[in-house]
Amino acid sequence: MYSIFKNALIVSCQAEEDEPLHGSHHMQRMALAAVQSGAKGIRANSAVDVKAIKKVVNVPIIGLIKDRNPQYEAFITTTPEQVQSLIEAGADLVAIDSTRVTRPVPLKKLYEYIKNEHPKTAIVADVSDINDVKEILNLKPDFISTTLSGYTDYSAHRDKPDLDLINEIRDITQIPVIAEGNYNEPYQIRQAILRGAYTIIVGGAITRPQQITRRFVEAISDFQDEITSIGIDIGATRTRGMLTNRFGTVLDTSIKETPKDADEIILSVANIIRQFFSVTKNITSVGIATAGRCDEKTGRILYATDNIKNWSGKEIGEEIYKLTGFFPIINNDANLAAYGQWKVSKEASLALMTIGTGIGAGIVIDGQLINGAYGGGAEVGHIIFPGNNNICTCSKRGCIETIVSAKVLKEKLEMQTESKQKILDDFVKNISWLIDTIQRTVEVHSFYLSGAILKYKEELLNEINQTLKIMDSMYKDNFVKSSDLGEFAGAIGASLYALDHAYKNFKKNNCYLEELG
Repeated sequence: MYSIFKNALIVSCQAEEDEPLHGSHHMQRMALAAVQSGAKGIRANSAVDVKAIKKVVNVPIIGLIKDRNPQYEAFITTTPEQVQSLIEAGADLVAIDSTRVTRPVPLKKLYEYIKNEHPKTAIVADVSDINDVKEILNLKPDFISTTLSGYTDYSAHRDKPDLDLINEIRDITQIPVIAEGNYNEPYQIRQAILRGAYTIIVGGAITRPQQITRRFVEAISDFQDEITSIGIDIGATRTRGMLTNRFGTVLDTSIKETPKDADEIILSVANIIRQFFSVTKNITSVGIATAGRCDEKTGRILYATDNIKNWSGKEIGEEIYKLTGFFPIINNDANLAAYGQWKVSKEASLALMTIGTGIGAGIVIDGQLINGAYGGGAEVGHIIFPGNNNICTCSKRGCIETIVSAKVLKEKLEMQTESKQKILDDFVKNISWLIDTIQRTVEVHSFYLSGAILKYKEELLNEINQTLKIMDSMYKDNFVKSSDLGEFAGAIGASLYALDHAYKNFKKNNCYLEELG
């Protein structure tokens, strides 16, 4: 009977008493709609709902009764009387809260009751972590469901949805796993099946209009009458700020000397935010571009060279939030310059390499920055060039930016130890090698150059493109182009990237905006 569940969708049709769709008639129609759309099972709360649903669908029903008794922590089908009422109503399976919490009837006694009195009724053990599973294996449930992951004190830290729990259960038992709990997107249930789940239960994302509506509303709840964003690019010499609208149109700018002290830099950035806030209170988001590797989720600098002293480990996000009330979206400056170029160019994918004192790059594919696992994605200046033995500022030996940067090129041209043409030819050869190395790894539609190197663009761009064509005839004639975003590229990218990702910090920022009234 339950083979119908395999690799299929079960829909949970439930509504609490204070919800608009509470009532067996509504749940009956919801269940019918789910089955007509391909659901292979229904999970329902209360004997009344089970009985009503059973009249209109011909698929297995998992019954449960939620009973939030303040004397006990367990709340899903906790007594034999509840089990009896569900089975009499027509439930084919019964879900049991099988977590390690207080309950009115011992779990073993409840399981024994079902197995002895209703041997044809399958038991679904709702658990919250792998230790729950270990505790109940000897009770031999028919299914183990991840339903309660995140709903006990000891599982609150787990990811939602808890895909890892599927793997953990599969490692210790052959009992079929039901994936349930916070599955909101189709790709998530696909991943659950691929992880080894026998079947999937989705509830609120399908059957609770208020939850569905809330998700959509929250996606735009930070938008006010006007939609504006602040982008700030922290450079070693200057900090550039920009206020833009949603389209990237510049509304105001600010350029300040970058302080030498890390704490002073934070204060300077906060002052730029306050400056723009005095222009308009309708600030939707704040983005910050900075040198170094960044943890976008926490707003922390994971690593930075000594170009900015004591920058590594700096909790920029939290410190800016404390000073201004805005928790900024933070990313690497070269990454955000590339993102700004992507927004302007409207190409599916591109790379932008900023060549100045060193070499930074950003790669955007289908709107996604390649950040890397630890914020070091697209750090192409630190690719080791064969035969190079120079020590880099990052402490590695052989990084290509030690021989191919605007700074190195300028120094060689000023020293004139070789002819200008020989110096430029060597630069073209080496930079073309780097571009081809990047392209053979990620393959983007276009490649942009920016930074101090653009001083020589007329002499270099055509030569680079010709060299690439000799290396591989598949290169377009104008594959490498110059970026025209100028010195505000990082700030523009930071502003637009923040707008696209500000919803991640909406709740935190909104608390501050409400305080402002």
